[in-house]
Amino acid sequence: MILAHLSDLHLGFRAYGRIDRGVDIRERDVSVAFERALQAIIRINPDIVVVSGDVFDRPDPPASAVVVLARGLELLRSSLPETPVFMIAGPRDTPRQLGNPGALAVLDSFPNVEAATDLTRSIIMERLKLHACLVPFRATVRHPGAFPEPDPRMRWNLLVLHGTLERSGEAAVPVVPEDWSYIALGGRHRTEQISSNVLWAGSLERVALDPWEDAGGEKGFLTVNLESGEHQFHAIPSRPVAALAPVKVIAGDHSKLRSRVREVVQEIPGGIKGKIVRLRLEGAFPQDLLALQGEELSDLRTSALHLAIEAGKEPRHFPLGWLWEDAPTLLRVALEKELERDGLLDDATKAVIEESLDLDVVDVPKVQAVGGMDALDGDIPGVGRVSASIPVGLTAVIGGDGRSRKAVKELLIQAGGGSSNKPLSHFWACTDAGTLDEMLSTASLAIAFTRGLSFLDAALKRLGSGDKSGTGFRLGAPVLESNLPGSTSRDLEAITTEFQLAEEDFRSLRSEVVEADGDLEASMMDWLRERQDAETTLNAYRDRARQLRSRLRQMETTGPNAPCPLCGRVLQGHYDEVLRELNDEWESVVQDGMWWRSRWEQLELKPQNLQEREEKALKLHVTLEAQSERIELLRARVSSMRAGGAPIEKEVARDDHQGQVMAALVRVRMAREIRARDILLDRASRFVCRLTGGRILAITVRSGGVHLEGDYETLRSVSEEDLSAAKLAIRLAAASFIAAGEGLGSLLLEEPFDRLDPEVGIRSLLLMKELVSEVPRIILVSRGTTVGARPELFDCIMEIREEGSTAGPALRPTTAGPGKFMLQSSVTLKH
Repeated sequence: MILAHLSDLHLGFRAYGRIDRGVDIRERDVSVAFERALQAIIRINPDIVVVSGDVFDRPDPPASAVVVLARGLELLRSSLPETPVFMIAGPRDTPRQLGNPGALAVLDSFPNVEAATDLTRSIIMERLKLHACLVPFRATVRHPGAFPEPDPRMRWNLLVLHGTLERSGEAAVPVVPEDWSYIALGGRHRTEQISSNVLWAGSLERVALDPWEDAGGEKGFLTVNLESGEHQFHAIPSRPVAALAPVKVIAGDHSKLRSRVREVVQEIPGGIKGKIVRLRLEGAFPQDLLALQGEELSDLRTSALHLAIEAGKEPRHFPLGWLWEDAPTLLRVALEKELERDGLLDDATKAVIEESLDLDVVDVPKVQAVGGMDALDGDIPGVGRVSASIPVGLTAVIGGDGRSRKAVKELLIQAGGGSSNKPLSHFWACTDAGTLDEMLSTASLAIAFTRGLSFLDAALKRLGSGDKSGTGFRLGAPVLESNLPGSTSRDLEAITTEFQLAEEDFRSLRSEVVEADGDLEASMMDWLRERQDAETTLNAYRDRARQLRSRLRQMETTGPNAPCPLCGRVLQGHYDEVLRELNDEWESVVQDGMWWRSRWEQLELKPQNLQEREEKALKLHVTLEAQSERIELLRARVSSMRAGGAPIEKEVARDDHQGQVMAALVRVRMAREIRARDILLDRASRFVCRLTGGRILAITVRSGGVHLEGDYETLRSVSEEDLSAAKLAIRLAAASFIAAGEGLGSLLLEEPFDRLDPEVGIRSLLLMKELVSEVPRIILVSRGTTVGARPELFDCIMEIREEGSTAGPALRPTTAGPGKFMLQSSVTLKH
């Protein structure tokens, strides 16, 4: 009995916007791979063909994808008239409306085709002595979940399902491998074997927008001999993907960066023409990518089907670098250096500094997390009362009209925006801003607030500053220069030299930080891997011990008439010998298991070398922050001196010692805001480059405001889609920083998302899914088109009831999350 196993066809998949003769090139690639697989299957002539989910790439596939599938099924029917085809719907085939079976249901009427789209379906084929259990996506996420059972009357029992493997969980479909002849899985794009009869077939093409993790292996399908249990992989040619190893470059050396890129591209076997290529520049920052702007990069993009150029790994940003206990010391050092440069540091100004930084006197507002909520309760005009829990993870609120979605957003803001910290509350509620400048300013100030800005403001208030705006700097305004004294004890040349040396030290320190972060990450991965291995081994020993103990109890209960655990024959005279051997094996397994338990408990604590590297990295990051602050202060001083000096603001323009300290405090405050803006720009640039597939390289700030840097030049005319992508990148980047400082309990996203290109929208969802490990809850209020195309990414999807309707709740839960299954043994089920 030969079975052909295909999965994750993703017919209708489109990417990169490259069109040839009116057809999306990637859609054609996927269709060609499917046709090649069918030709190979016809030559093999299997007894059964199985397609385990995600037949289409989205629930509303283009007509061209349906035609390709229909023609393929007709080809199989005409070439292999006796071969049945079993298909199940995956999450990409399943519309969110429960009454809509999806496009795959149309194919269920084809001869020899069984396409399960809603309920679990059992099929008996007496001719083949086969029982097939088809578990579509809806059956895996429905509560109560599916419980597939074999048919003992049939020689062959086949289980087909689509999902991810869970270690435990009530919502997972229980699967007992020994009950089935073969379990055909879908949901992973690479061929993978769990046990001898449980396999993911993988996809026929690379069907991720960024297929870098899937670049190395071949694509194809499986054939399985149910009688012998052997399986064979059949490779199908696919479009080449070149995910190159990181190329080391020196940050700031733009000429070498350009020449190195040319060298690497020329070294790719066969060139890059028509390929999907990723080039990572280790050591480069988003600003360095701008050196590649122009015809050269544009020509490379034209030659490749898709070219993604990425900056090196971002340095880690330790929120612990802003510990409450360290804030007075760090600020005291910065103020004394500023006053010393002006020749104003003496005992009197030192006394003022001590007074302004006295924690026992100064009332410093601590960071209070904003967005902390786990439920939504209130009334939506025209829809009704809402009462719904919001689980941890990625949640979408979709459907309804614009008015009802706006009402839901306002209800969410009301529920989660309660914080006495104005910068955080303003950021949380500002889901969309009129301009990029406003979005960046709001986000930067919120980050700065979680990184010690409130301490500076409290010190200024203690000294009697009249600044109550709390809005910080505005882009393009000479904020630092306006606070510098008009005279200085050091000449321009000396200050300029100091500034240049400080920049060199900063670049060197930044490289050292990146290296330390790399060492820390490697040590962390080694520890986690060793701990996971210990836990896996311990669980294996526990399972084996339970199995042996169960056999011993059965034998002791039955006595000499007990069957042999291996061959099934009655033991009789061999009973005592087998019982003794089983008992010895059980004791040995228990002893080994106790050792692995001890080893697992030892690995619960971080090893000494890992703790030392964490401490080293933390110290380096604190030093980097201080050096960055010094550079911004020197930069402002140089600019002011070149302009001939600038007057002090009226509220700080006092000749006494308090006025001198206040002026220095204002300059340090602005420097820290600029540092917050710079780290935000770095991360937001990485995000927007990823979201747009490298079409936008970076977000920059120059005179005149915020700019988007394209691969050819600075974008002069920014489309609504690109503007929305940049806004979303800034908001997501800021949220990750604020959450690291324990200032964010959830993140609300709304309008910019629905204005994104479909491809950018999907990349955004993938990025949000990654960020839920940092932000406990991400809530997306959307029309739902892109959400419906990727339901497996969400932990919860709630649909707004249509205005005027009275049927059902105001917010109705709908299908979300991946299908899940859990492997169990028959012993586990019995006990």
